[in-house]
Amino acid sequence: MSPEPAAKRASSGGGQAVAFAGDRLSNLPDGLLHAVMSFLPAPQVVRTSVLSRRWRDLWRSTPCISIEERDFEITTGSGAGGGLDEREERWRKFEDFTTNLLLFHDNVASLDKFLLYASATRACALRLRDLDRWVRRGIKYCPQVIEIIISSCPRIQFPHMGASSSRLKSLHLYGFYLNNQFAELLCSGCPVLEDLVLRSCVKGFQEIKSRTLKKLVVDSCRSLSGDPVVIVAPRVAYLQLGISYGCYSNGISIYETASLVKASIHLLCLGETFNLKCQQRLLGNLCNVPNLELSGFDAMITCSSCT
Repeated sequence: MSPEPAAKRASSGGGQAVAFAGDRLSNLPDGLLHAVMSFLPAPQVVRTSVLSRRWRDLWRSTPCISIEERDFEITTGSGAGGGLDEREERWRKFEDFTTNLLLFHDNVASLDKFLLYASATRACALRLRDLDRWVRRGIKYCPQVIEIIISSCPRIQFPHMGASSSRLKSLHLYGFYLNNQFAELLCSGCPVLEDLVLRSCVKGFQEIKSRTLKKLVVDSCRSLSGDPVVIVAPRVAYLQLGISYGCYSNGISIYETASLVKASIHLLCLGETFNLKCQQRLLGNLCNVPNLELSGFDAMITCSSCT
């Protein structure tokens, strides 16, 4: 059958049906359209601006910004993803897109979510500068949820949030350097923070104090000081600790655990630097937790610590 008759049918009644369907979608309220956009990668969100005049500026006020390096097919492994020049060109496109996306987002709209997944190598200081700039810009939109996964060498420092932390409920960080300012932020600068996840971070502080946290995960983080780590989070219901080799050699003390329902503690260093005394002290703090998962502990300690 020739495609011509089908094309004619599409250009008559079929075309009206498509136009009508398009109008129905465009007539949805901004909130629903933003909800649809929240499932799309950032480049596709911006591309919706060409659909019609109705869509032209919707991307600027979307309540979720999700930026992922993989959407630009950037790879850092040698011999993968094309030659060096090609990878640099992809990074330049990624940098140009991300900078403009964050720059032209509606300054009035506070974000529900800010997500950033990217990486940089030691050989590229410009990439580190780009990452630091994007993190600072995203935070300025006062998001309720922040999830930033950065693989870089050296690590970039998580910036001071100031008033931008007033709405923050969930904070997930991977690969940052966190200083004493971050500890102060947790203690008094995040009045509604309930969910904190720190993975592969370097900590320049010894105390994690929060009266609002309900979930706390500290996994494979390194402390720059040999002092004991202190956790005071009286509302935490779930606690997960992953203790790597060379970390917390002077132990971890956890106080005010009345709300703690489940704790999952994993000694990834197999006790090599987290000695028996440190193990005993930690388990003594957790002896009243109803659901306790342990791995890597000395069997003698796990049997006797809570008796």
